[in-house]
Amino acid sequence: MRGGTSINIRRFISVPAIWLLLAVVLATLATLLTLAVIDDPQPSQDLTVMNWIRGWDVPGLSGFFSVISALTSLAAGLVYGVVGLAGLLIARQRKTALAFVFVGVITAVASFIGDFTLGELVERTRPISGTTTSSYPSGHVFGGTVLFGFLALLPFHHRLRRRFSVPLFMLPGILVVAVGPSRIHEGDHWPSDVVAAYLLAGILLMMLVPLYRRYVATGFVVSLRYPWVYLGADQAESGPDAVW
Repeated sequence: MRGGTSINIRRFISVPAIWLLLAVVLATLATLLTLAVIDDPQPSQDLTVMNWIRGWDVPGLSGFFSVISALTSLAAGLVYGVVGLAGLLIARQRKTALAFVFVGVITAVASFIGDFTLGELVERTRPISGTTTSSYPSGHVFGGTVLFGFLALLPFHHRLRRRFSVPLFMLPGILVVAVGPSRIHEGDHWPSDVVAAYLLAGILLMMLVPLYRRYVATGFVVSLRYPWVYLGADQAESGPDAVW
């Protein structure tokens, strides 16, 4: 500004504060959606959207959605976790390994609590099978969105070159976008189940990503020789791009 006075907006609004605001907005939307589903477990909008998506008649689409569901399943997530953790430990990336263990545990706990609490609160059967298993929200979509959404953001945090960051963003990004329609197309969930899962996953990502950034910046590491966490920058892993 003129007169030698300038206002730096970032001094007043930090990135974590913005993310917290977004989390509050998503939580409000999730609450309103949950109340609406409790009031009417089978709204006409759900039926309309579900019939529209299930009516998609594109060659190979059913197979594609089946692959998406398999890649974002709990069993696949466990395989990713074991293989990824082993690879990181072999590469001596202990900080990153601990971060992914933390993300995995938080995601699993949040998914269990969400399925149990909201599932009991919203007594809703699945649209096609009609089983007594609660359909709201979709734990499949929630877990897949948190895992692959987190992975999609990492290349930008670590400032990878564009030729690496774009494909590393696109691959998990496609899984995040496709997992919701795949669950509806296969008749496993109502559209509102999927929307609720996306909202809840967004809330968790709004908290996990800043925590991960703070964790990388502070230098908390785990010693494999001594069973405790201590404060101190690991020289082999310090720096914004060290984990890569």
